[in-house]
Amino acid sequence: MSDSSTTAETIVSPSLSGFRHLMLLCIAIGTLLVSIMLLGIPTAVSLIVAGSLAMGLCLLWGIPWARLEADLLKGIQAMLVPILILICVGMMVGVWMLSGTIPAMVTLGLELLTPALFLVVACLSCSMMSIMAGTSWGTLSTIGVALMGVAIGLDIPPAWAAGAIITGTFFGDKLSPLSDTTVMAAAVCEVNIVSHIRHMLYSTLPAYLIALGVYAWLGSSISVAEIGTAEQTSEIISTLHTLFNTNLITLIPPLVVFGCILLKKPVLPSFAIGIASGACIALLLQHASLSEIGQAMNGGYAANTGIEMIDDMLSRGGLQSMMSTVAVLIAASVLGTPFKSAGTLDAAITMLNKRQAGRRQVLGGSMGLHSLAFLLTGSYYVTFSLLGPLLRPLVANSGTPTKNLSRIMEDTGTTLSPLVPWGVTGAFTAATLGVSTADFFIYAILCYATILFSLFYVLTGIGLGHQHATQRLSTSQSTR
Repeated sequence: MSDSSTTAETIVSPSLSGFRHLMLLCIAIGTLLVSIMLLGIPTAVSLIVAGSLAMGLCLLWGIPWARLEADLLKGIQAMLVPILILICVGMMVGVWMLSGTIPAMVTLGLELLTPALFLVVACLSCSMMSIMAGTSWGTLSTIGVALMGVAIGLDIPPAWAAGAIITGTFFGDKLSPLSDTTVMAAAVCEVNIVSHIRHMLYSTLPAYLIALGVYAWLGSSISVAEIGTAEQTSEIISTLHTLFNTNLITLIPPLVVFGCILLKKPVLPSFAIGIASGACIALLLQHASLSEIGQAMNGGYAANTGIEMIDDMLSRGGLQSMMSTVAVLIAASVLGTPFKSAGTLDAAITMLNKRQAGRRQVLGGSMGLHSLAFLLTGSYYVTFSLLGPLLRPLVANSGTPTKNLSRIMEDTGTTLSPLVPWGVTGAFTAATLGVSTADFFIYAILCYATILFSLFYVLTGIGLGHQHATQRLSTSQSTR
């Protein structure tokens, strides 16, 4: 292997003109739109093609390959932990199916819920778990997976169920003081975390209430349609009881994982404990062999009951089920590399700073810039840490409290993340729930309604507040 990546930090890349930065963006975004939406090319391939074209332009404009290679390796390295989590979740779902854990959760859900109540209850329950645990990934991979099974049993469209689960999960994740995104957004903007959470209610709470209203209306339409679910539900429950020993012991693995998350233990060891406990229950209660457990971890649980709905419900999980998502994450690193090497985001911030814009222009520019950065990188960890410190003095000097910036970053980062299929969280969400982004997009109401409310406040000035002059002066002096 060449040592170009180790010396890339010492190589100075040429400064590109604003036109070239714009050209780079247009070619990459245009390629994605044409390849994904018009030609139907798989997302991973489309990302690699768009990123490769952008890299080719960078090379033509004098940016050395050593710089591109170093940034590419850094991007892939940043994806390693999410990739490992994806693999663990795939293995965990497969084992939990075999152990009877998810079938037991589905049985409880079918016995307690009705189609009319399901969407609202799913949204509220995911909100509570996400607030208490402070993690969207943990909520989606545990209660989210079980609720998707219940939805199938109640004959509720998977896209509706996924939308309600996502809305509840990311509402709770945004407003939880235990959430890493909430803590990080407040920290990089130097905002008190309680003030940050309260300020997010301006955009998040109205969107959430609208979503609950829509889910209640959708639920009532299911009830009015009088779908014959009673007999179907009874058949599913009896079949699950026949296939699995579904006593309460099978619920130990999710409780263990939930406890670890509440105690703020690292995610990977927590999921590993969930896999191990599920494997033990599969051995002891379901009398599965070690070979069957290994196959469930690799290829997922394969049901063959002869009832198509139940087979679809149970045949899930496994390491292999996550490989296409892993490919998307690696391909997303390819797309983000040329923009990092070319300094496109830095150039946009410099241009915004030179214009001496007012608070509406600064906040609007920050909103657009952070959205663009998130679409290119697919990771709020990257965009928060990169843009937060750079935009904070601009926002403060425009006479606006920086809590507006921290809210905007969460609105265009945390809540946008499930809707970006090549992003880390978007890819994880679609893979874990088993529903494509294109299908659940319209029903994940919180994710786009929050952005619309945030834009409304920026344009009207409602709820923005004013930065004290002394605070603007101290911020200005600290950046000199």
